[in-house]
Formats: sequence, structure tokens, C-alpha cells
Amino acid sequence: MMMKALTVIAFSLAATMASAQDEPAQTLFTNVNVFDGVNDGLLENANVLVEGNLIKTVSTAAINAGGATVINGDGRTLMPGLMDMHTHLSIVRELSTARHELSPLAHGAIAMKRAEGMLMNGFTTVMDVGGPATYLKDLIDGDAGFFGPRIYSAEAFITQTNGHGDFRTRMEYNPNNSGGIRSWYEYYTACIADGVTEIRRCGRENFRKGATHLKMMVGGGVSSRFDPLHGLQGSPEEIAAAVEVARNMKTFVTVHAYTDESVRMAVEAGVPHILHAPLITEETAKLMGEKGVYMQPNLEAVLGLSEENAAAFLSPASFAKWKSIYDEYPVAMEAALKHGVKIVFGTDLLAEWNQTLGFDKTAALELLQLEKYLGSAGALRAATSTAAEIIDLMGPNNPYTAGALGVVEEGAYADLLLVDGNVLEDLALLTDPGKNLVVIMKDGVIYKNTLN
Repeated sequence: MMMKALTVIAFSLAATMASAQDEPAQTLFTNVNVFDGVNDGLLENANVLVEGNLIKTVSTAAINAGGATVINGDGRTLMPGLMDMHTHLSIVRELSTARHELSPLAHGAIAMKRAEGMLMNGFTTVMDVGGPATYLKDLIDGDAGFFGPRIYSAEAFITQTNGHGDFRTRMEYNPNNSGGIRSWYEYYTACIADGVTEIRRCGRENFRKGATHLKMMVGGGVSSRFDPLHGLQGSPEEIAAAVEVARNMKTFVTVHAYTDESVRMAVEAGVPHILHAPLITEETAKLMGEKGVYMQPNLEAVLGLSEENAAAFLSPASFAKWKSIYDEYPVAMEAALKHGVKIVFGTDLLAEWNQTLGFDKTAALELLQLEKYLGSAGALRAATSTAAEIIDLMGPNNPYTAGALGVVEEGAYADLLLVDGNVLEDLALLTDPGKNLVVIMKDGVIYKNTLN
């Protein structure tokens, strides 16, 4: 009888221990002022309970969580992690030279370092719109000890021959008519495609590599050497083919477009998300607003440069293109806002191979550019809840579906920043993350905590 009782006690203890081990860890933020990613103001004197990787409770009343790790915010601001929806983690150096001078191993190492830096700058989610980023995502999501933001990858951007993204030198053959791909860049970073059939092949190949959406070039760019800014790239039929491939996968196409004509061509083909768009007219902005198209202007990459710095940084041809759009961006922004076009945060910032972009403050400077047009709360929404609306366009291709992104609400992912100060009063706090981000949490895991 005694043995039976001891056996029952042993089983009970084992069950209790197993139950305790199965219970998700809890973190309780107390005495915080919450910017929820949606509203203009702060929820003051609040408490937020995280359980596992999700936010369980947001309340101004006390929360009873006896076993939780407690972080006393002492009046600091708790907000959603930032979302940069225009990154190129794997693109280093000027592409016509980097494709020959740096190995895939070097690109991967630099990209991972940048991913780590982005997270430590407060970016818990990024959308990579050109480059082999799915492998980064898989490493970060795995158990190998790598860390970084959530990554949504377009894989190789789709470009025409002589398009923005065709970074061959003049001495290099077209891979489609000279025996096939000669550089890993033509497979992993830029898929050169002419005609509907090749567009479809590139899109489908990207989805095979793990893309959550597609990226297509439909006009000239500033940084590229051979394609003029005024040139249209891709025909309406080719853009429609990319849209068709994406829709068949229940997701969307985003496009690089500067001129009014290229933006309009993409919008009329069914593209819901436009990158850049500094030369749009009021008429095209009105069309974008009517169709619910999102605009991602990347202001800091252009307006953040002085003429002296731009001349030193860019080639003469690129400098001329940069100068031609500098004064047009504010006009485009005003037209877009007048017609209700939603603005999304994205940086499109690159750095040399021996620099780790994520460790500097440049990315968050985009917030200060957006603040001029949207106000502080609007700029933060562009980098949180509005950015998350782009993720919604990916449908079943979104690998992170347990909770919402870009908000502080019950049931959302616990991607959180605790900021030493009031971000609505001083948005520049986020441009010095080393000093002002005292807690960084992604997926319920604390990656930085200078308080405890």
C-alpha cells in the first residue's frame, strides 16, 4: 500500500513538473506608456503581459502573473517593433563589380551580420525585395544560434535586358542567349527576362526558392549604369504576366517605378504596391488612391543626401538622375497624401561590403523624413501597422500566422521595443538605438535588456 502511494506521488510530481515545463514563459512589462501602432496617442500607465511569443494582456489595471519576468518600464514607451519594407540584405557593393569580386560565402556572412544589426536597431521585420534572403530567414528561424528580424523575401528581382537590375558590364553576354547563366547573381539576385514566357519562368523560379511575393523593375533607376530614368521597362503584357504568376500563388507583385508613366502602367496591370514613385502626377496619385495602392517613397535615400555628398557618392550619370528627382519627391508626396494613398516605411539603403548597415542609425532616419508629411504617429504607423498590411497581401505565403504584426494588442506577436522617452514627442530617439532602445523583444524572446 505504501509503495502504491509513493508511486502515485511520484507520478503526480512528474506530471506537475512536466506541466510546468510545458507552460510558456511569461514577461510582464509594467508602468509603460503604449504606442499601439494604430492610435495617435499613448495608452498611459499600462501593463503588458507576454506569454510565449504572443501578447496575452494589455491593461491599465494590474496584471497578476506570479511567475513572470517583470520589466518595470518606469514610464517609458512600449511600441511595436519597426518594419522596414524595402531592404536588400544580400546586396553589397556596386553590383557590376560585387558579382565578380565577392563570393557567395562572403555575401552570406555580410548579409547575416546586417540582419543581426537590423534587429538590434529595432527592426523586427523586414521585406527584402531583391536578393537571396530566404536562406537568411531559414537560418534565423532555425536552431543554429543566428538572430535577426522576420524576413519576407522576393528573391531575385525580375528585370528586362538593359533594365534596372541588369548589372552586367558592357563586355558580358546576356545569359539568355549565350549559353546560360554565368554568374550566381543572375540566378539569386536578378532574373533577366524578356517576354511573357520568361517573366513567368522567373516568377515561378522565385517561388520555388521560397519567395513570399515578387519584385519587378518597370522603369529606370538612379544607381544603375545603363538604363535611363525616363525609360519604360516591361510591357503591360509582361507586367500582367508577373501579376498573374503572383495571383496564382495568392500573393502580389511590388514594382520599382520612378516615372508617372511607369507607375500608371503598373497600377493598371494590378500592382498594389509601388516603390519610389517620385515623378507621379496628381492624376496618377488619384488613380492609386482609388485602387488602394500603397506607396513606399524611400525618402532618406534621396533627400537625406546633400548635393556635395551625392556628387561624391554617385557616378556622374547617377548624380544627374538623383538631381532630377530631388525636388520632385515633395510634390509627389503631397499628391499622394491628397488622394489618400497609404504610405509605407522602407529604406532601400545599401552599404559597401565592409560596412554593416544595420549597426548605424541611417535606417531610422527615414522616420524623420516621413514625419514631415505624416506627423510622428503617422510615420510610426507607416513602419508598423500600415507596413503589416503589406504582409496581409501575401496571403497563405506568410509563414508567421500565429498573431498580428505591427501592433501592441492582445493576440499579436510579441515583437516589442521599450524606448527611453516619448517617441511621439521625439521621433529622433529611434535614430540612436544603442542608447534609447532599452529592451528589444522579437517573438517573445528578449535580445536586449539594459534595465534588468
